[in-house]
Amino acid sequence: MNSREKKQAEALAALSAADRARLERLAARADVSPETIWPDVWLYGFEDTEESVEANLAAEEDIAAGRTVSNEEVMAGLKRIVDR
Repeated sequence: MNSREKKQAEALAALSAADRARLERLAARADVSPETIWPDVWLYGFEDTEESVEANLAAEEDIAAGRTVSNEEVMAGLKRIVDR
């Protein structure tokens, strides 16, 4: 275990009960283990990581509902603009 991993592990072990519960809720929302999402929380904080998870979930909903534009459509549009 390198120094960074050791610091992360120590910080995880030192979480308060409230922060541990918050980490577990966040991990469940992201469909990963608390240990998997912890490095992001440790680096960026709870609020930024929660925002990122929610943005990813919203994007997945948009994709599933067909509220997106495919890469092929975007590239074709760009090609039309460039070819003018």
